[in-house]
Amino acid sequence: MIDDNDEPLEGDIGPRVRPPSPVPPAAEKAPRTADADPADAAEQLRRYEEEREARRRRTNAASGRIAAVLAASLLAFLAYDSIDTALQARDKGDPWLYPPGAIAAVCVAALVALLIWVLRRRRR
Repeated sequence: MIDDNDEPLEGDIGPRVRPPSPVPPAAEKAPRTADADPADAAEQLRRYEEEREARRRRTNAASGRIAAVLAASLLAFLAYDSIDTALQARDKGDPWLYPPGAIAAVCVAALVALLIWVLRRRRR
């Protein structure tokens, strides 16, 4: 049975989400006049889209920086842990070059590649 009101269905978290309006919020609140210029409305929509695009770019840039920092932190920790394990294995006389030494080398190489990629992107 389909209910058309905003009450949540069993298992839903909240009311149904309505699709976004194609008209920007500022334009929805502005009173419509009979002599409204279509060029002004088009300019207002263009400005609204530019502002949205700028916000999207800032959000994407911030999330990219956060992801790069997290990846670099993880790679640094893995390299540190693998180097420590390799040193402990060498002191005990166990095989230390493979796997802990190889894993450390891969993590250090990935960390260096990530840092080079970040620095190159920053120059643009």
